[in-house]
Amino acid sequence: MSEVHAGAAPARRPVLVVDDDRDIRETLRELIEDEGYEVATAKNGAEALEQVRAVRPGIVLLDLFMPGMDGAEFRRLQLEDPEIAGVPVVVISAAVGLEDRVAEMRPIDHLEKPIRLDALLAVVARHCR
Repeated sequence: MSEVHAGAAPARRPVLVVDDDRDIRETLRELIEDEGYEVATAKNGAEALEQVRAVRPGIVLLDLFMPGMDGAEFRRLQLEDPEIAGVPVVVISAAVGLEDRVAEMRPIDHLEKPIRLDALLAVVARHCR
């Protein structure tokens, strides 16, 4: 049985990285884990829904364009489910000119690829304390 010490920092909430590109997914996972966070990954929206229910992340970093279930469909289904609707989502996309589409998804933020590491880590820190 583990012992809790007075003044010990509470466990941080995990991060869920959702991207169909394995290299991007793994790079983001490694960068975020290097900062001391637990990271789960998913390669499409369907896997992401399963992970959100299982892991209860502090934040979802969501790619917009993926085969199968894309980011917009994931977000629509997430918002319809009261158990997971409140999990914050940050949309990550390389596409330009999508401000209206992204706004409809009601994310807490939108990061453009290539992602600035400082911006990524700042948004993770705000939601995964």
